[in-house]
Amino acid sequence: MDRKVDVLINVCGKVHQTALALLSLDRASGQHIDKIYFVEENTDTRNVQMAGGHHEFVRERLKDKIVYMMPKQWNYCFGLDLGELEDTERRHAIRYQFGWEQTDKDHVLIIHNDAVFRQDVIGPMLEAMGEHIAIGHIGQCWYCPASFTGKCGSEAYMQYRPTFPELRDLYMKTRAPEGSLMRAYHLPRMHRMFETQPWPLPECRVNEWCALIDMQKARGITAPHGRVTPFGAILSVGKQILDVGCQWFRDVHVRGYTCGHFDIYRYMHHDVPPTGQPTLIDKERYHDREMEALARLQAEFGHP
Repeated sequence: MDRKVDVLINVCGKVHQTALALLSLDRASGQHIDKIYFVEENTDTRNVQMAGGHHEFVRERLKDKIVYMMPKQWNYCFGLDLGELEDTERRHAIRYQFGWEQTDKDHVLIIHNDAVFRQDVIGPMLEAMGEHIAIGHIGQCWYCPASFTGKCGSEAYMQYRPTFPELRDLYMKTRAPEGSLMRAYHLPRMHRMFETQPWPLPECRVNEWCALIDMQKARGITAPHGRVTPFGAILSVGKQILDVGCQWFRDVHVRGYTCGHFDIYRYMHHDVPPTGQPTLIDKERYHDREMEALARLQAEFGHP
């Protein structure tokens, strides 16, 4: 087995946070990393004003590892049109898909650009992979009524397998705790997708801010080679979405694969979700996080 991995990261703004994420990962786990597939979102295609930058500092510091690409399309948080998967340009605009198709490694590490790594995470994840197709932090339990009612959790998702009527009732009868949110998959009615495939639950996934994928298992079954939905795709299900990784997670489980829960927080920091897209549109919070990251880059990595 090839013990080197490639890293997949999609970037929208967060110039200093991106640099800190990649440089802290390389400092902690660089011995395991061959290439970093760095995809910068092309926000200009929709004329949406987002804080951005050209990431020169980190691209220069890691120039021997970074493979840079900017797709012609920007998918933002819109649902995937499955009919577009045959179009290479449109498919490569799906989050993480370019590196997914380019890598020749047995494993890829998918990360967010607002994570900070304290110690090597890749070595322990490789050792913990076992027979799973992916490992990482399992589930968006902070959105899920099965978690709110104590029926399920990150380490129990294989055991709680409701029927469609049970899943529908769970959403119709559960109220999110104060301070929490719950996507209303039951309004105006539950999508037929859940009727035919109620498990895994809608919020189940391997969270993308630090996930290790076994490409020996995943490559052949995932688009464009197979029929599994791309890992980075968002799907529309009525008025709601299935978030990044959720449909991939559902598709691989139907085919008999499993994912393993791994305590990534022993090795890294990532804010309690949801943080990514809300942080981009909250200008004050965005600025504060960028300045915090810049201070660390100056203190630890020689940023001017």
